[in-house]
Amino acid sequence: MESKDTVFAIRVDSIGREQTKIATELAYAEVISYNRKNLARELQNESRQYNRQQDRPKRREEEI
Repeated sequence: MESKDTVFAIRVDSIGREQTKIATELAYAEVISYNRKNLARELQNESRQYNRQQDRPKRREEEI
């Protein structure tokens, strides 16, 4: 039979593992969220750059 201290240590260890698992999952979620926001920002920047490049020839034609 296990002593009370051993049972308590096992429970604390189990709680610690569960907290570690939750913290890891939250960290993954945070990284995924950051990556999504970063991707959206990069796509928006590419779109702006593309639109600027498309506008440049039009402006030159208007000047002529």
